[in-house]
Amino acid sequence: MGVATVMASHTTIVSYDVAYEPSSWNGYKVYLSSPRHASSGSRGECGWEENKNGRHWNVWAAVFNTGGAGSLLNRGYRVTVSANARDDGATTNKNSSNNWGANVHIVTHTNASNGCPSSAQYLLVMYRTGVANSTALRTELLGQLDPVLPGNQNSWNCDNFIECNSVSASHRAYVELFFHDNQASVDWYQAGGGEGTGVTNSWRYGYAVDRRLGYPR
Repeated sequence: MGVATVMASHTTIVSYDVAYEPSSWNGYKVYLSSPRHASSGSRGECGWEENKNGRHWNVWAAVFNTGGAGSLLNRGYRVTVSANARDDGATTNKNSSNNWGANVHIVTHTNASNGCPSSAQYLLVMYRTGVANSTALRTELLGQLDPVLPGNQNSWNCDNFIECNSVSASHRAYVELFFHDNQASVDWYQAGGGEGTGVTNSWRYGYAVDRRLGYPR
């Protein structure tokens, strides 16, 4: 996958996972799960559809050194970014993560309330009840994302979601970045045209994971 294709990831729906290999592996695998809603594009979005929103963030978090100490790849992680096909394939993503042997599993979606325009506006990071590493990863992600994501922050468990209760990675979290039916939030994400500027904050995934795992190198 070339840089131009990566940068245009807000325009693409793909049916395959993409793996990224660092020049020097730090021993950890991170699976970034993208939305696979069959209804993506008709979920009340004010702008780009949800499946594209989530995968776009994931690709940038995996590859681009836009701040801090850089992307997950730059930090030495093996990274897989999931497909975002419109097939309700959450179980497929769970299986791919487990079969690959991911140590960290982060789901990246965008949220919805009543359809565009909605007034709901907050970051939501969910965790698996009773899994200490999941709770700790949630805390790190909130700490890094809350200062820049629109609105306030919320957190509760994702125990009823298959990518939370059935993944093998103990470090797991489920992120709803912003409300795609809130125009101000969408404007933040898509600002600047092209691939948008909100996504340049995706380096915060890598920083949060690094902090949780003790900066493996």
